Amino acid sequence: MFFKPAELQAKEVKPFDGFPFGLGEGTLAGFVFADELSETVFLHHLASSALKSGSVYHLGPGGVLSVRLLKRLAEDVSNLYAGNVYSLDDLLKALEAVDDGSLVLASRFPALAGVSREGLLEVRKAVDRKGLVLVLGHSTIELNELDLPSEFRRFYTLPELFDALAVLRTSSYRGHYRLSITVLRAPPDYVSSLGDHSLPIDSLVKAIIQL
Repeated sequence: MFFKPAELQAKEVKPFDGFPFGLGEGTLAGFVFADELSETVFLHHLASSALKSGSVYHLGPGGVLSVRLLKRLAEDVSNLYAGNVYSLDDLLKALEAVDDGSLVLASRFPALAGVSREGLLEVRKAVDRKGLVLVLGHSTIELNELDLPSEFRRFYTLPELFDALAVLRTSSYRGHYRLSITVLRAPPDYVSSLGDHSLPIDSLVKAIIQL
């Protein structure tokens, strides 16, 4: 079945100004975080940005998103919902229950049971049909920086299905923080963002950990 694509994306979200690309409706994105701080900064600022215009859902085995931290960034967190999923089937059922066009953050995705190529195709189908922004995340301290494509295949099984793939890391020196971002795949409008980026994030870190 064919359809006529819209000329403009109805909605797009970025975690903060200066981030290399935005995430529009119908986007499936995979992120690998090389340290806990990069994951915390990215997810909380992305959720805060998305809450300004709609619902945000956090799914995962265990809590990665903190309501207490999020309240430092967002005036209203009443449209934040959280739940635990332990398998790919659980995730697919959850995607059926979320509002169309919403942001869904699924943490620790590679830890879910039953992840398969067929299951990921069903995830892709749900993202397209419901116009979701689905961010699959994984935090690891074991990352082969010399072969990132293979790392994404190891964590996400079928990276060809994703619209955006990126690795995030933080570094600090004398109390100042930087976020390094390696973009392996980006939405078509942001193809120029492919490659490495380094951004100062003192204000983003301060807003969360209150330096």
